[in-house]
Order: sequence, then structure tokens, then C-alpha cells
Amino acid sequence: KLNKLVTAFSAVLIPLSVAQFAAASDLELVANFDQARPGNPTVTTDGRLIVSMSALVNPDIHVREVLTDGSTVPYPNEIWAGRAGEHGYGIASTIGIKADSNGVLWVLDMGNKEHSPKLVGWDTVNNKLHRSIVFPSGVVHEQSFIQDIAIDTKRKRAYIADMTLDKVTGTTPSPAILVVNLETGETQRVLNDHQSFQSDGEPIYVEGRIVAHSDENGAPVYHQYGLNPIAIDPQQSWVYFGAMGGTQIYRIPADVLADLSLTDAQRAQAIEEYREKPRTDGFTVDGKGNVYVTDVENNAIGVVKEDGYHILAQDERLSWPDGVALSQDGFLYVVANQLHNLPGLNQGQDTSKPPYSIFKIDVRDQ
Repeated sequence: KLNKLVTAFSAVLIPLSVAQFAAASDLELVANFDQARPGNPTVTTDGRLIVSMSALVNPDIHVREVLTDGSTVPYPNEIWAGRAGEHGYGIASTIGIKADSNGVLWVLDMGNKEHSPKLVGWDTVNNKLHRSIVFPSGVVHEQSFIQDIAIDTKRKRAYIADMTLDKVTGTTPSPAILVVNLETGETQRVLNDHQSFQSDGEPIYVEGRIVAHSDENGAPVYHQYGLNPIAIDPQQSWVYFGAMGGTQIYRIPADVLADLSLTDAQRAQAIEEYREKPRTDGFTVDGKGNVYVTDVENNAIGVVKEDGYHILAQDERLSWPDGVALSQDGFLYVVANQLHNLPGLNQGQDTSKPPYSIFKIDVRDQ
């Protein structure tokens, strides 16, 4: 079956136009990483670039600030950016990270067998802990994979995408959004297994091969990723989301998602289909409603506008473009970290070729 899928994919692959390929020259290298892979970037209110280091490679330092010369330092310090330890210090594992408009950097700690998942807020202005919210066991379960986050400062909420992951079947069995009250710490799991969170069931192809792991007999099992990117617009009116293994962007009014008194049936009625997208691991939204996406199957980053999807840059260096972040001065930052080359996504083979990179591109004219 898998061989037939590869053949079918090759037969329908349509080359992109010359103009789209030429856009690669607009990419500007910001930083390279020779060992640990960057995960998601974010930009603080005072213009500092902070990046999570992907939990998939279990780094010693989980959060780094990227300096203007491309070098990095642990952020905010080695104790809080390092491995989780006693008294709640440090990070067990993370991908999701977001700097909010109030100067707080939120790090989504996925936890591990020894440490509970939590949301850590660091005051970047006064350089001190803002607060740490440990999630109750009922909203995060054994198959949870909480990997992306949106912060709603207007309503004092965090919206967390729990893709969930069955490591045997490669499916996302019960995706949901976690709604966190950033004042009280109350956390609720909502819209569990909603159809808008689901993959379309088709494989993801990157650089000519299917993203898959090998089962106990050595046979490939392709991955069907559900709910993954989540973002809120600058006006904080809408929360946008989508499945990595799907081609539709959805949105829900922030007023509805933030209201913990509503039922899931009431929330579901408010979900809208927004626009079509490529298979994407991360996205962000600007004030015009443009959605900037990573296009994992085409080594590209692009923007979904009212008239459709436009590739902004396509380059072999954008090998698995992961997270993105918009800066206040109009630059889009994107991580390229070759996740598909890790053994767990490449049928047991590690074909990684450092460096792993962060790029930026000027999007002021979009």
C-alpha cells in the first residue's frame, strides 16, 4: 500500500513556478545550531528572539535567546532553561513558547514521567518569575502531546493545542484544546476529538518520502497528525487552528473559547472554516487576517490570504519548517529543523544533516 502511495504522489507532483523558487533569495539566515534542534521561535515586546529547543531530541537547555551575532545563551538562565529539577525549577520538555504583549514569556512544559506538565510565565521586563501553572491530571493524559500555544491577554487565557499521539499507530486519537485561566490556573479540556482537529488520513510527504516509523516487524506506519498549529490574531478576536495532516484553517471567536461556562456543543457551533492551507507544522496571524504558514511538504513558508495560498520562500534549507513568529517590525522568523530525518519519523534511520537553522523574511508588504 505504501509503495502505491509513493508512486501516486510522484505522478501528481506539480513543479512550482520560477517566480516562487526565486523567492528563496529573500531568506536571511539568523542562526545555525549544530546539535540540539530549535523548536518554535517567539519575539518579545522589546525585540528579543527567544527559541525553544525541541523536546524530540531531549536537550540540556530547553530555552535560548538568540543574540544579534547568531550566538545563543540560556534564557532566562541555566536554572529555569535547564532540565527540570526540584521545587518546580527548569523544564522537562517543551516545544510551545510565546511572548505576550505584556512582556511575559510563556513556556509550555509538556512534562515527563517524573514531572507534571506546566505553563511557566517569565516576566521579561523585570527578569523574574511571573507564575507557574501546573496542569491537573484530568486535562492531560498519557497520550497528550501539548505542543503549541496562543496567549489571549485581553481575557487572560492561554489556548493550548493537545494534538495527542499514539506512538504505535501514528494517529492522534483524541485531540483537544486546553483553556487555561492565567489568573486562577483553572484549566479545562474542551472540544475533545472534534472533527476540525482531525487529519484527513493521508500520509505526509517530505523530500520524496513518507513520514513514518517502523512497527515491530519493520513495516512502515505513516503518521496522521491532527490538531497542531494554534494562533490568535493581534486584535484578539479570533483563535485560528488546524491539523498538520489537513488542509483547512478553522477559527473560533475568542469570546467563545475563553468562556469556561459553555458546553462543547455551544463551542462547536461557533467554529468556522476559514481558508485552505498546505500541511503545516506552525502558523501565525497578522492584523489583516493573513495566516503565515510553514509548508512542510514543499520546503517552504507561505501566506494564506483571501485569494489563496502564496509561497513566500522555497529553499532546500527550509527542511521541515517548524514554528514561525512575527516581529513588531514586520519580519517573519521560521525554524528549519529536519524533524523528518529523526529515526522516529524516518523508519528507524537518522539521516539528519546539521546545521539546523532559524531564518527571517521581510513580510511588511503582505
